Amino acid sequence: MPTELSFDFSYLYPDRPGGITLPTALSFGGKIVHTYANVDCGAECCIFSNEVGRRLGLDIETGIPKLMGSLTGTLDTFGHEVTIQTLNVAFVSVVYFAKYPGVSRNLLGRNGWLRQLRLAIIDYDNMLYYGKYEP
Repeated sequence: MPTELSFDFSYLYPDRPGGITLPTALSFGGKIVHTYANVDCGAECCIFSNEVGRRLGLDIETGIPKLMGSLTGTLDTFGHEVTIQTLNVAFVSVVYFAKYPGVSRNLLGRNGWLRQLRLAIIDYDNMLYYGKYEP
């Protein structure tokens, strides 16, 4: 049986080898950092580089510690409550920052981002349809 869905917004994302990359802004304590992050529906949490956290003025290691598994091993991270905005939807969420500098990609994962949205992706057309999740 066909199902019809409706969304508040759409976004034509660039076709890049690294995946679906979205402009993202994080804010904390009056500071805003503009960056990019990759949509990763398989990632448990949102993970951002140490450098992004430092630019926000966070003391990274005072956050909630969490050891993340990856394809290449493990990654020490610390969670902090910040405001995250992708495109034109913003909300407060806990995102994790790498303990050490040098993480080359920021990830938008299930907890902290995806579960706050209604989202559909038609990758063949490079289209993302979305809106804030309101139960």
